[in-house]
Amino acid sequence: MSIQGRSSRIRTAIPSCFITCLIAIHGAALTGSVALASQTAAEIASDARYKSLETLARGLHYLETMYVDESKVKEPALVQGAFKGMVDQLDPHTMHMPAKAYEQLTIDTQGKFGGVGVIVSQEKGKLIVVSPIEDTPAARAGVRSGDEIIEINGHVVTNLKNDDAVDRMRGDPGSKLKLKIRRQNVAEPVTFELVREIIRVKSVRRQSLGPKFEYVRISSFQEGTGDELSAMLKDLASKTGISGLVLDLRDNPGGLLDQAVQVVDLFIESGLIVTTMGRDKDRVEREFAHKRNTYTGFPVVVLVNGGSASASEIVAGALQDHERALIMGTTTFGKGSVQTILPLPDGSALKLTIARYYTPKDRSIQAKGIAPDIVVPARPGEDAAGKSKSEKTEKIEKPEKTEGPRKESDLERHIESHDLSDIAKAQGLAQWIDQWPEPMRSDYQLTTAFAYLHGYAKLNRREEPGKSPDGN
Repeated sequence: MSIQGRSSRIRTAIPSCFITCLIAIHGAALTGSVALASQTAAEIASDARYKSLETLARGLHYLETMYVDESKVKEPALVQGAFKGMVDQLDPHTMHMPAKAYEQLTIDTQGKFGGVGVIVSQEKGKLIVVSPIEDTPAARAGVRSGDEIIEINGHVVTNLKNDDAVDRMRGDPGSKLKLKIRRQNVAEPVTFELVREIIRVKSVRRQSLGPKFEYVRISSFQEGTGDELSAMLKDLASKTGISGLVLDLRDNPGGLLDQAVQVVDLFIESGLIVTTMGRDKDRVEREFAHKRNTYTGFPVVVLVNGGSASASEIVAGALQDHERALIMGTTTFGKGSVQTILPLPDGSALKLTIARYYTPKDRSIQAKGIAPDIVVPARPGEDAAGKSKSEKTEKIEKPEKTEGPRKESDLERHIESHDLSDIAKAQGLAQWIDQWPEPMRSDYQLTTAFAYLHGYAKLNRREEPGKSPDGN
C-alpha cells in the first residue's frame, strides 16, 4: 500500500474513532449527572459542546464515506466550508482566512516581503506600474510609473488578477525575476532582469506644502508606523520647525491598534486615547497619552473620507475629542470594532471580532463613522456623498416662492461665496501649490486644508513653532 493511500484510510477512520471517544465522554458526563443532585451551568454547557462536536464529526464522516462524488468531499475543503458556515452567522469582519490569505495579511502588517518593489494596478485588463518603491531593484533598474507589465518570467499577464500578479513577482530574496514592459513612446518592449530582495514598505510619507507647512500621508497602520512618524516629526521640528500639518488618513483601511495609539500620543500630552470593551463588561482596557515626545506647537488638519476605517477612525476620533486637530473631508467608514488573528493548525487563521472601541468622549462610531468638523467633498460642486449638486437638482422642479423665511441667496446684492481652495489661490498660496506634484495640485480637499492652516497660522504666530515641550 502506498503512503498516500494509507493516509487516506487513516483520515477516513478518524471521524469514527472521534465519535466513539465523544460518545464515551458524553456518556460519562451523563452517568455523572445521575450521581450528582444537579449539574452546574458550566457542566451543562460542556455537555452541549460535546454534542455539537459529535454532530460535526458524524456529519463529516458521512460526507467523506458516502457522498456519491468522492472528488468533491476532500477533508480540507469540507473543514473550510464548515468554518465559513459558522462565521457567516456573525459580523462581516469575523472570518476564516485560508492559509494564503493569512500569509498575505501577515506580510501586509509587517510591511516587508521578498520582491522587486513595484506597486501595480489593474486598468482595463492591463497591469500598470503605479510607482516603483524608492531604493528597490525595480527603481534602481529604471522601471517607471505608467509602464505596462506584459510578461512576468515569460508568462503573459493579460487579464491576470492584481493579486495573482503580485504573487508572481514576490519570492525569496536572491531569486531572479524577469519583467517585460511596454513603455509609452518606446517602439519595442523593454526587458528587466531583476534580483528579488527584502522590500520594506513605508506606511508614512511626507511632502512640503510651503515654508514650514507639511503634508504627511499614512497609508495604513503597520508595524513601525508610529516610529516612522515620530522620527519624521522630530527631524522637521529640529531643522525648520512646523507651522502647520496636514495628516492625510483618506482611504486608510486601518491596521494595528497599538500603532494608532502611538500616532495619537505624538500629538496630545495627556488624557485618554481609546477605550476597548469585549464580551466581559468588567474588563475594560484604556490607553492613555504620555507627555514625552509630544508635538503641540502647531495646528493639525486631519483629512478623512468614507475609506478611512478602524485605526484611522481611532486617530481621527481621539484628536477630535481632544480638540487637537480639525477633522476635514467626509464622514468615515464607521468600523468601531477590534479584531484579533488566531492561527490554526492547518496554516489558516480565524479573524475574530473581540471588542468594540470608544473615543475619549465615549463615542461609539460603529456603523456611524466620524463626522468631520468641516465637510469638504472630494471635488467642488459635489456633496459629501460625491454627487454633484446639479445632478441632484435636475430631477427636482424648483418650488414656487412661498411665504416664509428667506435665505441669504434670495437677497439682492448678496455677496458671493468662495471656497477655501479658491481663497488659497487668491491669497498668494498658488506659488507654493503650483510646486506640488500631481495629483496633489488638483486635490481639492488638500488645497482647502492648506488654506485653513495658513490662515490659522497667521492669526496664531508662535515663537518656536513645531518644537516639542521637551525640546525635541
